[in-house]
Amino acid sequence: MAKEFFSIDLDSTLRDLDKIEKEMDEKIDRTLTRLAQRVIDDAKRLAPIDSGDLEAALLIGEVKKEIKRRYIDFGVSPEVDDYATVQHEGFRKTKTGKVVYMSPGPKTESKGSYKGYSPGKKYLENAIKINEKLIIEELRKALAF
Repeated sequence: MAKEFFSIDLDSTLRDLDKIEKEMDEKIDRTLTRLAQRVIDDAKRLAPIDSGDLEAALLIGEVKKEIKRRYIDFGVSPEVDDYATVQHEGFRKTKTGKVVYMSPGPKTESKGSYKGYSPGKKYLENAIKINEKLIIEELRKALAF
């Protein structure tokens, strides 16, 4: 009876594993970028409008990698951060501490409802809610082999 030997080319196996890891990283990066763009597109539809600066300031960043996590930042450019926060929350505080509530103007109201949400405050939060199920499904697919 002949003896059977089992042999593994360790270098080749490690190269294959490195290739799989790189492909997975690229797939996750593409998925995160695509999903962030989808949220931003919906946020633009829900953002209050006066001059259009807020819509134009909505953007996505690059995928960032840390030891055990991968993420992508999205929101507004720093130049309009204070304005965007006031618009998102729907109120501001004056220097005297008085709270002033914002209400949608005619341009914002003319946008109409979008996917069950009214344009105006919480535009970014609502855009995330609109895409929540899609985000979970797409990330689940991206992480599957």
